[in-house]
Amino acid sequence: MKLLSIAALAAVALLSTGCVMKSTHDQTLQELNTTRSALSSAQQTIGEQKQTIGEQQQVLDQQKLSIEEQQKLIDEQKQLIAQNREELEKNKALIELSQKELSELDIKKEALQKQLAEAQAGLQASQAKLETMRQIEAETQKRNAIYARFVEALQKMIDGGQLTVTIEQGRIVINLPNEVLFASGSSTLNKQGQEAVRNVAAVLKEFSDRRFQIEGHTDDMPIKSERFPSNWELSTARALSVVHLMTDEGVATQNVSAAGYGEFHPRAGNDTREGRALNRRIEIVMLPNLDILSSELPKVAR
Repeated sequence: MKLLSIAALAAVALLSTGCVMKSTHDQTLQELNTTRSALSSAQQTIGEQKQTIGEQQQVLDQQKLSIEEQQKLIDEQKQLIAQNREELEKNKALIELSQKELSELDIKKEALQKQLAEAQAGLQASQAKLETMRQIEAETQKRNAIYARFVEALQKMIDGGQLTVTIEQGRIVINLPNEVLFASGSSTLNKQGQEAVRNVAAVLKEFSDRRFQIEGHTDDMPIKSERFPSNWELSTARALSVVHLMTDEGVATQNVSAAGYGEFHPRAGNDTREGRALNRRIEIVMLPNLDILSSELPKVAR
């Protein structure tokens, strides 16, 4: 439009000059037509450009809408990310708490395992102790039955003062005074002593699963002879005399042994005649099957 106005003005200016040559007029008209044609072409181009711009604006609007939607999605994603981070922090805190609790549980578990091991060890010890006590009880019952048998079989000799039967430190002890068995300073059994030993041997033979130790004891009166340089030799010789007679009477040789203690295991003081008489003796000791029975038990005498 602006170009058309300019051309019209130029034509008016030329006409207003008065005498215009025809060639000049034709040239002017030609130029005006050319200008109109150019103007029309320009207008068409402008229209096309407007359409293009409109289309581009539409695309731009669509892109803007898409960007807004994408921005909305981005904002939503950011919000989700923020929420996820918050949840992550919470979960992290929970994990740290769980790890702490797990560590504490491990410590408690170790403590409980230690307590369990100690309890199991205690239980095993208690079971072992219980089994030992059962064995002790069984052995004690057997010992008491044998003790009762000894008392029953030797009751006449007990009543006659020829011997005593006691339970000392879990062992049955048959005590025969030397006055019943030997003359002073001798290791040869007298007639009364031989009869007493035979009677005892008859009872010992009934218990072939038991071991017996024959122990010789003296008082502290010294003896010094060619045969017995000290009371050790005398007490040992007397114990051996009893052992030999017992084995002759049928007591198994593997079940008996001899020991001489001299004056070193007294039953009473040696400052009186009665005390010295108690110390001069032969003791026949039934050994227990269990070592644990050596613990001291109440003394029972008849």
